[in-house]
Amino acid sequence: MSIRLISYLLGQTTILTGISMLIPLVYTVVKKTAEMPAFFASAIIVMCAGELFLHIGKEHPDRMNVMEGAAFMFGGSAVLAVCGMLPYLLSGNLSLVDSFFESVSNLTTTGITFFSQDSPYSLRFWGGIISWLGGLCFVMILVTILPQVVGGFGLTISREQNLMFSPVLGRMRRMAGQAAMVYFAMTAFTTLLYYLADLGPIDSLLAAMLTLSTNGGSQQMGFIVRNSVALELAAIIAMLIASTNFLMLWQAVHHRSFKEFFSDVELRVFLLMVAVFTLIVAWHLNWTGTYDSISESFRYSLFAVVSFASTSGFIAAPVEDWPDFDRFVLLLLVFVGGCIGSSTGGLKVKRFLILFKMALSEAERTLHPHMVADIRVGEQHVSRLGVLRVLSYFFLFLATFYVFILFLTIADITMPEAAGMAVGMLSSVGTASGLYGHETLIDLPGWTKLGCCFFMLLGRLQIFGVLLLVSGTSRRQENRW
Repeated sequence: MSIRLISYLLGQTTILTGISMLIPLVYTVVKKTAEMPAFFASAIIVMCAGELFLHIGKEHPDRMNVMEGAAFMFGGSAVLAVCGMLPYLLSGNLSLVDSFFESVSNLTTTGITFFSQDSPYSLRFWGGIISWLGGLCFVMILVTILPQVVGGFGLTISREQNLMFSPVLGRMRRMAGQAAMVYFAMTAFTTLLYYLADLGPIDSLLAAMLTLSTNGGSQQMGFIVRNSVALELAAIIAMLIASTNFLMLWQAVHHRSFKEFFSDVELRVFLLMVAVFTLIVAWHLNWTGTYDSISESFRYSLFAVVSFASTSGFIAAPVEDWPDFDRFVLLLLVFVGGCIGSSTGGLKVKRFLILFKMALSEAERTLHPHMVADIRVGEQHVSRLGVLRVLSYFFLFLATFYVFILFLTIADITMPEAAGMAVGMLSSVGTASGLYGHETLIDLPGWTKLGCCFFMLLGRLQIFGVLLLVSGTSRRQENRW
């Protein structure tokens, strides 16, 4: 494993973070806020660290192997989290552990925050930037490193071409550049949507960064306070866009044809899932008398279903007071998530399609033992190895989920609350913890918060990358012995 290559990549990531700090720094200078020294010092520290990484990474190799990719995935996330926590810590608003937790929550787009609407705007804006950078880094890793590190596991760009990994850095840069172009264009379009919904320019940009990275939360945006149908509609459109396959969207724009994009089976199933559960939840909310009118029930049902299915977690109504059935539906949607190739969390729709088709195939095999199964998602054939990989990922996700629940119960958190928190943090939806009453983590012990940080990173990095890194490190130690 080349330390120089990893250091070079960490240097580029750190420099990008330092440049991003200049945006809230300019804001604090113009507004003359008390956070200006914290952002100035943070930018200097991060820039110097980036230059040090780049200096160590001189004469790095031009190819990357699997272990180097896994090390960069986890190491890069940890470095970004440490860089992102500096303004929180140096401003004196949060303690060391809380600053790190806030940074990891934003980086993984989980959306759990210790800040309220009355907190310093520059720090909340910085949280939006970290979330946006986290979503951008995830998309770029998705098209360069992740397919090789996790062995595919259902990661597919289109029905015709699998997402292939190139270990050559030059080609990785081109692929990452294409992904970044899509991400920037979608950010600009989403910002325009919020601006048309009567938000100010800076607020529109912050809302776009939070939505596109699927980093919502009960404290973000203040949908309940604003009570604006136009704003909720803009958020719904933006969350649906964030749930689609970014690379397929880029292909549609590049070829000036959206036929293949809208004919994608995964996208159709996702939209059908949103429509069906919106109607079910709206009917149940009206039937139980939670809301008096059908229109009001449909309005809040649509927003909540889209929010949790996209793993954004925005709140436009007090969902924690909804009936158990509706809250459980939202929790299930968090498990599923959006489309593969998006910035959403969860297991992803395509993986569930593959699991469902595999179950049907095995049921048919019991009647016809000599049958040759052909599992397809739309027109795309899924190999037996691909099915086994999806099964492995599903099992590890559930195993991690149960271990996380066990860890949380040690901190005297009730089982329903622990389940909501575990689902939310592994799927990057912090609001899921509030579905069963646990609305804040500020009072949890420090070791519990640090453990939650690890599980948030584990879920965001698709679990296998971290396990591969641990496995490779253990194997090298055994060889030394």
